[in-house]
Amino acid sequence: MTNDTNGRAPGRSARDDALDRMIAEAVRNAPEASPPEGFSARVMAGLPPMRPSAWLRLRLWLTRPRSVTFTPARVLPVLAVAVVLLAVGLFLPQGMDGPGGSATPDGPTLSTVRFVLGDEAATARTVSVIGSFNDWKAVASAMRYDSDAGVWVLEAQLPPGDHEYMFLVDGRPVADPGARLTRDDGFGNTNAILIVNGRHEETL
Repeated sequence: MTNDTNGRAPGRSARDDALDRMIAEAVRNAPEASPPEGFSARVMAGLPPMRPSAWLRLRLWLTRPRSVTFTPARVLPVLAVAVVLLAVGLFLPQGMDGPGGSATPDGPTLSTVRFVLGDEAATARTVSVIGSFNDWKAVASAMRYDSDAGVWVLEAQLPPGDHEYMFLVDGRPVADPGARLTRDDGFGNTNAILIVNGRHEETL
């Protein structure tokens, strides 16, 4: 398309140009009209509702403030149960007897060992087993007298390993006559050596 010498497009007159300028000026000077009252609300109501994403719903649920009410009727039973559980945990034995041994929560498997002493303590009043497994304390491993068998007996739970021991008969140290392994304690006494393998019951 070519313009004439006045810069107009072919077929346009000076009147057409003047009319275009008047329309543009009217548009520029026209006052801004405000939308009718409630127009935005009607538009938003006409839109389909948007469902929030699962992540947004979870975040809103986690951050929503909540109130918790405690009443004595609800708190006292819970405290009573907690006290009972604490008492049971404090006084519960660390090991449980079993047919061949037991296991402590944080330790090795324990084996049941049966100590027996006969003729050497036939007339004794008190007999104990003292050894490396009870810090050589007689009160910790007192034996009982089996009148039917005529022997002194003690069953103890011992961990795997080598344990030295002897009998204490009326306060007098006595070596185990049936021990397969012994060792001089350096004080003129003989300690028996017990090897616990942790797999079965030992009878001495």
